[in-house]
Amino acid sequence: MSTSSDTPANFDHFLVLLEGHENLLHAETQAIAARELDTIESILQKKDESLDIVLSARDNLGVDPRTSEKVDSLVDRVIELQKRNADSFKKLVKYQSTKKSNKDEPKNMLNSRLKQAYSGNKSNIGPRLD
Repeated sequence: MSTSSDTPANFDHFLVLLEGHENLLHAETQAIAARELDTIESILQKKDESLDIVLSARDNLGVDPRTSEKVDSLVDRVIELQKRNADSFKKLVKYQSTKKSNKDEPKNMLNSRLKQAYSGNKSNIGPRLD
């Protein structure tokens, strides 16, 4: 059981952890903007771990942390950052898949043209081979 003297220390610890999680979200924003896929993957793992730690610290508080105006504001920022990053990540995935399909498109067009060139002129090829 925590005593009233432990609560401010636990609350401060929770605040520090939540700020650290916010910093990870900012790093994720930058990595998404820079399209650094390896960095994004690394941050996602750290972010999952960080969120587990933040939630555990919140559970140890024994009070609703949103009663603090500072924490309430920070939680809102964290939620907004997470939503923005999720949207940006979806756009990045769409961009990467479009980019990949565009790379394949010229190859497909070439294959199609080659097939047309060789299959469409069979009547011309026959007499030459005879």
